[in-house]
Amino acid sequence: MEHAKQEDSTKQEKDTNPAGAREEAEAAEPCGRDAELREDKESGLAEKLEEAKDKLLRKIAEFDNYKKRTAKEKTENFSMGVCDAVAKLLPVMDNLDRAIAAAESNDDKDALLSGIKMVRNQFADALGDIGVSEIEAVGKAFDPEKHNAVMMEDSEEASNTVIDELAKGYIYKSGDNERVIRHSMVKVSN
Repeated sequence: MEHAKQEDSTKQEKDTNPAGAREEAEAAEPCGRDAELREDKESGLAEKLEEAKDKLLRKIAEFDNYKKRTAKEKTENFSMGVCDAVAKLLPVMDNLDRAIAAAESNDDKDALLSGIKMVRNQFADALGDIGVSEIEAVGKAFDPEKHNAVMMEDSEEASNTVIDELAKGYIYKSGDNERVIRHSMVKVSN
């Protein structure tokens, strides 16, 4: 009981003692130094946030520039590839023009046929230089990845064997990669 009376008297002193109230008020409110520290901390956090935002915006801009640069490089590389391929084919065009001129001024059909065969071989070599080759078809098993069956016919050959090629197919090979440019149009045995 005495202990309870002591607490009441201490409480009464604080209530009537303005110095005790001031101490409690100072403890409840941060002092000027604490407020300054908090403001400095908030200011530092705001600066860090601005720095992070700036870094993020820079990274976004760098990535956008990277995308534009790679798209431009891709277009340039494609253009260079087309130019290289066409440069290999132009001599064939020249020889075809010469064959036409020779045919118009000469009646020797054997010489014309021989010249056209040479131009055809030159064209096949030019295609080979850029990685394009003919797809083998006749006598091979039908392969839907490389052949386009447009007809079926009874034959002495095994079923699903290519017995005739109506249009040659071509494939592009680069390293281990293959890509069909045009499927062979074939006739397949039943």
